Amino acid sequence: MLADERRTQEWLAEATGIPMRTLARRLHIRRPSPMSIEELARISAALDVEMTELLDDSRLARRPFRSSAHPPT
Repeated sequence: MLADERRTQEWLAEATGIPMRTLARRLHIRRPSPMSIEELARISAALDVEMTELLDDSRLARRPFRSSAHPPT
């Protein structure tokens, strides 16, 4: 979404007040760390989009769901 808007992570960090290092961990492609609702709200406000648009990401659909209750067969 940032690329679509021609924005950088640096711009988003400044616009949201989220430290750049934290934002980089949250947006990591292979191993993103969990994002808080507050961070999600700040990002959606900075990008002027609904929070649900940020959650509707095709990359999420490609990730396999792992649950400790149901180990892979």
